Amino acid sequence: MIVDAAVTAAELLEAGARLSRRFGEDPEFARAGGGNSSVKHRGTLYIKPSGTSLASMTSATLMPLALEPLLDLAATDGESAAGSDPVMRVAMAARLRDEGTRRPSVECVFHALIPRRFVIHTHPTTVNALTCTSDGEAIAQELFGDDVLWIPYTDPGLPLAHEIARRRYGRWASASPAEVTLLQNHGLIVAGDDEAAIIERSEAVVATVGERIARGSRAAQPPPVAPTGAIGPLSRAIGGVLGRAGTTCAVVSDTSPDAVWVAGTSDGRAVVDAGPLTPDQIVYAGSWPLWLEAGVVALADGRLEPRLADLVARHHGRTGEAPVIVIAEGLGVLATGTGPRQAETARELYLDAVRVARGALALGGIQALGPAARAFIERWEAEAYRRGLDAR
Repeated sequence: MIVDAAVTAAELLEAGARLSRRFGEDPEFARAGGGNSSVKHRGTLYIKPSGTSLASMTSATLMPLALEPLLDLAATDGESAAGSDPVMRVAMAARLRDEGTRRPSVECVFHALIPRRFVIHTHPTTVNALTCTSDGEAIAQELFGDDVLWIPYTDPGLPLAHEIARRRYGRWASASPAEVTLLQNHGLIVAGDDEAAIIERSEAVVATVGERIARGSRAAQPPPVAPTGAIGPLSRAIGGVLGRAGTTCAVVSDTSPDAVWVAGTSDGRAVVDAGPLTPDQIVYAGSWPLWLEAGVVALADGRLEPRLADLVARHHGRTGEAPVIVIAEGLGVLATGTGPRQAETARELYLDAVRVARGALALGGIQALGPAARAFIERWEAEAYRRGLDAR
């Protein structure tokens, strides 16, 4: 516990690193390079670098930035400074030690704006079931009242920082703002001056939402029929088709209950057709999986690859990219990548999105990202940078 105003920077950084690892090592809260953390001390913001995992954070890894330039940027007109470029220009210049080309988190501005020693932003599966629910804001009000601030979906970077500031200080102009923020279709922010309080608040939000999901009134579909086919031949065929196209070479498969649910139920198909739920899903698993009908999955080897090649070409024509995720109807999920690590990350992030969707359905229905929000993430250079670092 750290509450002494005279605490040293070294002690704060150790506490910030402990908090980062605490949440980064918990699969409920973090996957891949998602999420970020920060510590403030005497005019300096120490923040997680982009593309590094919370689980790997040490006190030396936290990147020091001068706080004042970030606050000055936050005071600019958000409508004329959307995207990551203005943030990165200021943030890179604000670095207080030589970091080469390494970047701070693009969310450094909202970390700067929240006046607490510690700010932890995570993407909890259970919490995102609420943030990706069609009636999420009303349910959040029912569960938490004014103890939690709800932020409608806003493009990451400076636009999100401005929206957080507007709602945080507009709503609590004469009172103490809530230190828990729910970001629609995105995640959770918890702030405070004491690491124990950060952990307690985060766990309490997850527990409360989890209890609400458990008593969800939506009738469940019958469980899908267990797959009877072999996914190995399909995996090899997909790898061969994509490999010849020069786009990928690694394929991992998944026939877990969540994978079979999305591949084998009408609810699962509806989730696929609705589109991605969160930015992380787009960044690591793509916006649109390739759905293989049962008739394609059942094709013999000699006929399978030509048919797959045709479907991949059509998918590319519709979406502008090769599929990252392939769903074999009634069988399971296959994830692709330029190497095993990237393919495994895609599998992990996609199955997390499936679990988010299942929770959202229990709460009343899913709310996918809209076309403009989806397009922003698909073309956002900051996310391409983060994905590239994570693939190494």
